[in-house]
Parts: sequence; C-alpha cells; structure tokens
Amino acid sequence: MQSLENLVGTGQITPEPTSVEEISGFLMRAEQQLNDARTTSLSAPSRFSLAYDAAHAFALVALRAHGYRPGRGLGHRMVVFSTLAHTVAAPAAEWTALVRYHTKRNSSEYAGLINATESEARDLIAVTGSLRDRVHAWLSTNRPNLLPGT
Repeated sequence: MQSLENLVGTGQITPEPTSVEEISGFLMRAEQQLNDARTTSLSAPSRFSLAYDAAHAFALVALRAHGYRPGRGLGHRMVVFSTLAHTVAAPAAEWTALVRYHTKRNSSEYAGLINATESEARDLIAVTGSLRDRVHAWLSTNRPNLLPGT
C-alpha cells in the first residue's frame, strides 16, 4: 500500500483543505445511510448499496480530515478505502473487505449484476459500523475541531 505522499505524487489524491461544514455533511449523510441499511424490510442488495455508500462517506471523511481529496482519475472511489490504514489506522481486514465490496458494488452498478447476498449485506453493515466508530474516535482524538458543534 502506498503512503499518502506517494498517492499525491501519482495524482490519486490531491491536497485540499476541508471544513467543519464539509465533514458534518458527509458524517450526517453516512449516518443516515447506515441507519437505512439496517432496515431489514429492505432487500439485501438495497441494504448493501446503502452500507457501501455510508462506508465510502466515512472513508472520505477520514481522507478529507487529513487534507486530501481523491483525484479525478480511474479508481477515485476506491482510493478512499485503500488509504484507511494511513488515515485512521484501520486494520487490513477492514479496508480489504471494503475494497472487495467496492469491486462487488461496481459489478452491480456498471454491469447490472445485482447479486449482493443477505450475508454480504450484513457483513458490510458490520464493517461500516466499525469504520464509523474508528473514524469518530480518530476525529475526537486528532481533529476534534472538525467535529460538528465544536
């Protein structure tokens, strides 16, 4: 895995300051999506999609809190997951699961293969909940000035 500085050099991420308003917006959206993903009356593919979007928003918060934004090239969505080890010290099992689910999401989104199982939806919801807790803890310790209401 490349360091954040190396990713800047390759154009996969670019430096850009963030704001409390931006972080608050992403956090609020991610919380809503994660809560909706836990709605068991929805189909597994819908819950998977909502959990994926929440995970992406939480991972984007982690990257933005470090003052970076994904580049505009190919893989701009996946880079936020692959940087989690650097941004919030996510364990490999967590960020590799998110990378794997990113690939699954792309096959659904771009190839029309809606094939997320109940088990995958539940697992992604659990991984996203763990990421949520990790991002909030990291922000509280390292960038409390970016948290809403501070």
